[in-house]
Amino acid sequence: MGSGQGYCITTWRLRLRCKHPQWLRATQELFNGIELFYYNLLLEHEELWAQNSQGTLRGLEILSLSGKEKRVPATPLPWEDVPPYFRRAAANAGIAAAKSHISRGKTSYVNKAEKLNSAVVFYKRMYRDFSAEEITLKVWTGTQWQWMHCRLYGKDFPKDAELMSPSVVFERDFIMLHVPVKEPTRDTSPVKLRMKEGRNICGLQFTNGDAFAVGCVMDKDGKELGVRFFRGGEEYSHYCRSLTEKIDKSREALGDAPKGHPNQKYWMHLKHMSDHYAHQVSREIIRFCQEKDASVIAVPKYNEEYTRKVMIGSGNWGPLHLSMRIREYLSYKAWKAGILVIEVHANGIGSVCALCGGSIADADRKSKEFVCKNGHYGNRYLNAARNLTKKCRTQFEKHVN
Repeated sequence: MGSGQGYCITTWRLRLRCKHPQWLRATQELFNGIELFYYNLLLEHEELWAQNSQGTLRGLEILSLSGKEKRVPATPLPWEDVPPYFRRAAANAGIAAAKSHISRGKTSYVNKAEKLNSAVVFYKRMYRDFSAEEITLKVWTGTQWQWMHCRLYGKDFPKDAELMSPSVVFERDFIMLHVPVKEPTRDTSPVKLRMKEGRNICGLQFTNGDAFAVGCVMDKDGKELGVRFFRGGEEYSHYCRSLTEKIDKSREALGDAPKGHPNQKYWMHLKHMSDHYAHQVSREIIRFCQEKDASVIAVPKYNEEYTRKVMIGSGNWGPLHLSMRIREYLSYKAWKAGILVIEVHANGIGSVCALCGGSIADADRKSKEFVCKNGHYGNRYLNAARNLTKKCRTQFEKHVN
């Protein structure tokens, strides 16, 4: 039932090891120097601001390079014998930084950057012999350009994927290679077509308990095909509490003005753990949808003020607060799997019974149970997920029929 084929791009991170890491540092410094040069040059030439990226790059090259015509540039590039693809990568980074500065300057005063720290992007002819185990990079040693072989450690790339220009990123004690990986998406049909074809829908309701979310899949006739509770919330909260307690104890011991980066290892542990659970839950949701052949995932949409209050009430390290990151990861994972994620207004999904449509007579926040006026009872989060699934179908049927 798929229609058309698209693609998705995700960034893969591989650990990089080489004999001369100082050469990568020298390459980084040169890259950022050229980037800053073009950043300042673009800010000085307002006539290039309205150009697209290609036009801007061409205009900056005319100003800084002699070219085939051997003209005298108005503002010559201070470095000589820089490989064209390396220079263009740095120039594009400088253009992006300058245009960001110009855009932000329209609404408020923004200071010019004195230093830029973009990662070095290696365009074609700046790398070769590229696989999941190795890559050879053309780097600046400080005195000359040199090919350097590097070992890579990480997952194998998908067989049908296209590897795009990699970049070298320094992450604390490690050097990482970030690789944009372009993979085909088998189904890019719009949501209206999916509804018209009567495909299955999965409704999600996020919670602040042991279940990060509750999913319910229904077919076009409203028949329930499957229910799943994506658990692990209590375990996540426990780990977060233990880490924040260590941070609090460390603060008491170090005092009000500690030197360096206190508790950084704990904060990084919290960040990585949150990423882990968000990826894990989003993957479980995708697998569930694939098992039940769901083509659309409906997530609840609330107004901004309500969302802000709920997030404050749930705490920074609660399962519900992590739902924002789960949604973010779910969107691109779903698109890659040929599934669409759409937002449906959540008004009323928790106030009526999904079985009979009667109003909820009682809802216990501790037990997470509800009872409707007609005597039906059950989990109130599952009830909300069922209502969201039905509401999604009803809303789109009005436009399709």
